[in-house]
Amino acid sequence: MALYVHLSKMTRDGAAKIRNLAPEYGKWRSFVESLGAKIVCAAASFGEYDFVVVDYPNEVAALKGSGCATALGVVQVQTLPACSIEDFIKVMSELPK
Repeated sequence: MALYVHLSKMTRDGAAKIRNLAPEYGKWRSFVESLGAKIVCAAASFGEYDFVVVDYPNEVAALKGSGCATALGVVQVQTLPACSIEDFIKVMSELPK
């Protein structure tokens, strides 16, 4: 499994539906879970982006998850590969001195 961060930004249509986003989120969540993905964290922020961290089984599933979110029309998505901080620290410790 591989971690990806979906930086999501509301579209105009998403903002218009802000009082009732649960059905759209539910459609997306059901789809990505059908791909074998596990939602690690879904959070709303007060900044430019809302974000979701997802553990996908592979890059194709991550691409499909991002495409599904975009196709629903309520968010624009930028997807970033990520790793746990523990993995990051381990890999960085292996760099030559």
